[in-house]
Amino acid sequence: MFDQLVFQPHHITDAIHATYTFSNDWGVSVVSGKTAKSALYGRIDENTYEVAIIRPNGNLTKDVKGWCTTDEVSAIMWAVSQI
Repeated sequence: MFDQLVFQPHHITDAIHATYTFSNDWGVSVVSGKTAKSALYGRIDENTYEVAIIRPNGNLTKDVKGWCTTDEVSAIMWAVSQI
């Protein structure tokens, strides 16, 4: 499922961001930064990502997961799509 994400520049310098909303109106926000200065829990050069789950009302859940591999991002996306 990771390949469904379309990354764009993040408002944080040298970081990227993608969101995806599923048919159940839940979604994910996936970010990664280029350096530790980004303060994100994922690094572009390490192919790791920080993932947050977005409720149908637009609020994030409290269970943000950092340092996810692409396979882990896909697994989270699949789980959210099944809610």
